[in-house]
Amino acid sequence: MLKRSDILFFLWMTASGLTSVLSAQDLHFSQFMQTPLLVNPAHTGFIPDGDYRFGINYRNQWASVSAFPYKTMSAFGDVQLLQNREQTGWLGVGGLLLRDVAGTSALTSTKVYGSVAYHQMIGNGSLLGLGFNAGWANKSINTSGLTFPSQWNGQFFDIHQSAGAPVLAVNTINYFDMQVGLNYAYFPNPSTFVNAGFSAMHLNRPEESFFESTNGIDNRIAVRYNGFLNASFKLNDLL
Repeated sequence: MLKRSDILFFLWMTASGLTSVLSAQDLHFSQFMQTPLLVNPAHTGFIPDGDYRFGINYRNQWASVSAFPYKTMSAFGDVQLLQNREQTGWLGVGGLLLRDVAGTSALTSTKVYGSVAYHQMIGNGSLLGLGFNAGWANKSINTSGLTFPSQWNGQFFDIHQSAGAPVLAVNTINYFDMQVGLNYAYFPNPSTFVNAGFSAMHLNRPEESFFESTNGIDNRIAVRYNGFLNASFKLNDLL
């Protein structure tokens, strides 16, 4: 029998940045609470119930209707260093791996990040953290299994007919990526916990395109901003 019941309230906001068109989205999971380093780099080392943690997430989407389902996985780990030093704060260090394979073209994204954060108590029951992560990203595509309307000869798709198929400059791209985040926690008593944060992704705006650069077309990834708020309130010892 549970002796404690928490009321959880989550406010989740994701924006594409200061742009008028949302052209794409990053790898993500609906249970974002289980991917803390992906949501905010400042979560690195922010572990209220322990000194370290590890996690793995896996999603296999559209497997029942497609021979080429979307497969997404992530693995992360982080640890607190120099903890229990209220005057000087403590460090959190960790790492994050993301991999996604999608569709007939096997569009594959692989991202590896290292993450560090600093956490400092600011008064009674308040904690402020600042985090940063940086890493390497790779994206690849295989168009040999794709068909296009211009390849239809009236009876079947002729894969040897290349007219109308997009011409890619490269099939693999690599780039450096970086994020920054701020985290705040408020816990004045054992019955109240409030956590809020803000992060900015792709600060360096890396270029991501399989096509040749064209004048007037911006192939850089837009800065993406995340904000979140969650709270837990203990009602009593019986519920």
